[in-house]
Amino acid sequence: MTDTCYICCGVVPPRHRYCARCYGHIYKRLEEKARAIALKAAWDPIRKGFRCYYTDVILDENDLNSPWYLTFDHRTPGKKGDLVVCAAWVNLMKNRLSEQEFRAVIIELARCRAAGDMFDMAVAEFKYWKGSTRLGPKKHERLTDRKSPRTGECIICSSKTFPYSPYCPICRHIVQMYDNIKEHTAAMQAAWDPVRKAFFCCMTGLQLDLVNKDSPVYHAFDHQTPKETGTLRMVANFANVMKTALSEDEFWLVVKELAHHFQTQEAFNKDIIKFAYWKGWVKAQRRAMRASRPVARARGPG
Repeated sequence: MTDTCYICCGVVPPRHRYCARCYGHIYKRLEEKARAIALKAAWDPIRKGFRCYYTDVILDENDLNSPWYLTFDHRTPGKKGDLVVCAAWVNLMKNRLSEQEFRAVIIELARCRAAGDMFDMAVAEFKYWKGSTRLGPKKHERLTDRKSPRTGECIICSSKTFPYSPYCPICRHIVQMYDNIKEHTAAMQAAWDPVRKAFFCCMTGLQLDLVNKDSPVYHAFDHQTPKETGTLRMVANFANVMKTALSEDEFWLVVKELAHHFQTQEAFNKDIIKFAYWKGWVKAQRRAMRASRPVARARGPG
């Protein structure tokens, strides 16, 4: 008698619980039992594939570069065993949000975009949010000009400048973190509100935090069109993370469609977005993560 796979009811080798297809998603992975349960819940016996928990779209199991590649997501960040199956782009967009927070943030983003209103931070606690690690400030000789006056007005916010610099201490600290000073200066000038004396996110209208790196509204920089020079804007960190490798038009299309799906349970329209800038982005992110990890010290003899 031939046994069937616990997940998809496919044919399995003798004395095995999973077929080769399902086994590949579980074998030598963390939380194997939770992965099996998540896969079983995601299996669609009619369409013969695994459904994304958040969009209900059948996922790609082979192409790592596909935005619809099958991944596992913790519905509550860091909570072991609480796994669901979802598309890679949804997983990256959700990031450190719980399921409830993610749904609420998406719906609120769609609302504030349609109404031209400011994002309401009260819709989510951002309880599990943690900002990305930043490198220490770089030293740029261009930020100090010995020929300029000792004091003056900052070219960004009009505050008192740092000695022999066109920037005030706060703006100077931010700008010197980046290589392309001219482009980041222009982005900061566009985000500065001279009346309210603060920087505001170009996507959500929220006032940006310049101090707390773990704040969801900590300042970040995003290209309106990925990697396109001249499209840099100053945005809230959570908006920057959620946008991932999407252009601004693609991002708002996805937000609108996701919000509609969450509110009405109607089918998610997979064809509204082409993910034109996605190819290779996942692998690049993984390489960057590996490069940022501390190098293990070699053990001595004995």
